[in-house]
Amino acid sequence: MEWFSLLEHIVFTVIVAGLVGIWLNEGWHGIARSTVVFLKTLPGIQQLIGVAVKSEVDSFVKSLREEGKTPKEKAKKRKPMVTLPKKGIPSDELRKEMAVAKRCEQDSHSGKIFAMVYTMEDDNFELQEEVFDMFSDKTILNDVDHDTLLKEFHHAFMHENALNPMFYPSLRRFETEVVSMGAAMLHGDENATGSLTSGGTESILMAIKTYRDRARKLHPGIKDPEMVAPITIHPAFEKAAHYFNVKMVHVPVGKDCKPDMAKYEKAITANTILLLGSAPHYCHGVVDPIEEISDLALKRGLPVHVDACFGGFMLPWVEKLGYPVPKFDFRVPGVMSLSADIHKYGYGAKGASIVVYRNPEIRKYQIFAYAGWPGGLFGSPSMAGTRPGGHIAASWAALKHLGEDGYMEKAKMLMATTEKLKNGIKKIPGLCILGDPVMTCFAVGASDSSVDMLAVADAMEDKGWKMERQQFPTSIHCSILPQHVGVEDQLISDFKEAAAKVKSGEVKSKPGASAMYGMLANIPDKALVNDVIVEFFSEIYRN
Repeated sequence: MEWFSLLEHIVFTVIVAGLVGIWLNEGWHGIARSTVVFLKTLPGIQQLIGVAVKSEVDSFVKSLREEGKTPKEKAKKRKPMVTLPKKGIPSDELRKEMAVAKRCEQDSHSGKIFAMVYTMEDDNFELQEEVFDMFSDKTILNDVDHDTLLKEFHHAFMHENALNPMFYPSLRRFETEVVSMGAAMLHGDENATGSLTSGGTESILMAIKTYRDRARKLHPGIKDPEMVAPITIHPAFEKAAHYFNVKMVHVPVGKDCKPDMAKYEKAITANTILLLGSAPHYCHGVVDPIEEISDLALKRGLPVHVDACFGGFMLPWVEKLGYPVPKFDFRVPGVMSLSADIHKYGYGAKGASIVVYRNPEIRKYQIFAYAGWPGGLFGSPSMAGTRPGGHIAASWAALKHLGEDGYMEKAKMLMATTEKLKNGIKKIPGLCILGDPVMTCFAVGASDSSVDMLAVADAMEDKGWKMERQQFPTSIHCSILPQHVGVEDQLISDFKEAAAKVKSGEVKSKPGASAMYGMLANIPDKALVNDVIVEFFSEIYRN
């Protein structure tokens, strides 16, 4: 057994030499770090460390949750979820609640805060006091319109920063309640969690970052991650793919504007980390077959993210009104997350969106952490560092002010307008509605090859409308908003006249946006088209 003793001696010598080297370079701190790293490799130790860390954090967070609460709120038992109120809360009640929350926070002009807020010393303090007086419990307020309410809430928190969740407990509360209300609306349970972001693009970026990091941990063998999506998926996913080095694999769509599911399944490979779908996609207002995508995901052990940025705050109410809406949310078992924009049909202030996950374990991969900075421990749940408090407060106010009845009322009104417009346009010779849009948007295409939709767009703009041109196929996109109620007859009439003039040859597309779209559509090399787009943005923002 002499060879065994020799091996023991060699191993011991190597370990001692290694420890001495660490000590010489990093001191006892390095020895401790290396010991912890080694222990973490032993079976069961990582789980024990996780339990200990969670216990410490839970205790710390429990104390934080009490900050900013009134004695009455502290006495209440915490509910599993905060849901949208059945009936919208009057603005005067919300303003008073905001004032109470604001008074519980540290005044940035007291000279006792050393970070987060960078303001002047002149009239801001007087302005804050004026806001407090205006919103005080003793003041009798008149109810104001929705837009005015959002401006007041945004203004009251315009200088506050949610970067550090311990500085402003009211912002932390508003954000968690907004996410909870959105999650409940999308049929998430008490485990659903997420973040409020600056808009749909940031929500999408965070979702892709989450699943990339999740795959790195759970599937370290995947070196070139991919995600699969219909070609109609929003370009923000292309941006995310570019930023986070995840390859986008596109699936073509048919005449119904839905993906070919046989090709979708074929696009899934051993490198696939995520499947994507839209509810609806912006181009044509069509909801992708999320349940079929979910079936593929469950079969392959993959997560599904649904881009409901456009429809997340509209489709739930359209469904409740009795319109046919395919299932797209957490009722579908393979769906692990959704993104939904508050600043669209949530009627919040720009920019605000939520990204919601089925459970906290998935959301953890979204969070960025860095413990090595001399400036302190750093963590961030989103792309942004500074997180303006104004849009967080305004988002909370929007959801509370409208409530379920307010959203239902808006959806009913806009769906009636949408149906009237679609039915009217379908009757116009040469025009059609592309696909089967399910909510308050649609795309107008040509049912006759003699009708150039770019020329129709030009003719409509000559009448004062601002048209949004689309390609593959050429069409005109229409998102229906409250301001369109009452202009339906005029819009249908002008579409009819424009289509007739184009069909007869009286009107053709002219130099400008339509000419550019027409020219670029005929260039087969899309990399060259990308160069044109870059050059356009470079020039248009030049001083």
